Amino acid sequence: MSVITFSKEFSCGGVELAQLLARDLGCQVAGKAVVSELTERLKMSEAEMELLHRGRELSWFKLVDEVFLHTVRKIAQKPEAALDDKRYFEAVRQLVMDLAQAGDVVILGWGAQYILADHPGVQHFRAVAPLEDRGRRLAAKYNISAGQALAECQRQDDISQGFVEHYFGKHWGNPHAYKLVLNTGALDFNLNKALEVIKAAM
Repeated sequence: MSVITFSKEFSCGGVELAQLLARDLGCQVAGKAVVSELTERLKMSEAEMELLHRGRELSWFKLVDEVFLHTVRKIAQKPEAALDDKRYFEAVRQLVMDLAQAGDVVILGWGAQYILADHPGVQHFRAVAPLEDRGRRLAAKYNISAGQALAECQRQDDISQGFVEHYFGKHWGNPHAYKLVLNTGALDFNLNKALEVIKAAM
C-alpha cells in the first residue's frame, strides 16, 4: 500500500510527474479534487475555500480590512462567522489523514508532508526548478510574455508558501521535510527520467 505526498513549485512539471508516479504505482492522485470534498464537508462555496487556502495573502483573516471582508461575504454569500480558519484547517487535516488511511494515493499539495510527517510508511517528495526555466515553460505553454509567466509562477509559489507558513509554521521549501527534492529543470523537464529517479529513491 503506497502513500506518497508530493509538493511542487508552480510550472515545474510537478502535477504531471505526480500523475505519472500514481499511474506507475496503481494509485489515485488527490489534488484539486480535494477541494470538492472539503466544500461538501464544510458546506462552503469553492470561492470561499480558495480564499481560505491563500494563507498569508489574506493577512490572516483577523487583520483583513472591512472592504475585503465585504468582498468575501459577497462571494461566499455567508456571514463572517463562516470564514473559520481553524475549521478549514481541521477539515484539510482530517481529509489528508483519511486518504493516507485508505492508502494507494499520491497526495498533491495541502501541506500533506507536514500533516503526515510522523505517519509510518509515508514517503515525501518535492519537485522544483529554477524560476526562469519555469517561466519559459509557462510562457511557451500559454503563449504569454516572459514577464507575465514569471509573475504568475511567483504568485502561485507565494500562495503555497503562505499556506504552509500559516497553518504549519514551516517553510514550504525545507528540504529536510522530504525524502527527495528533485530539480526537474536539471533534467530538461524530462518527466519520464524524473519518474525513474523518484522510483529509484523509493
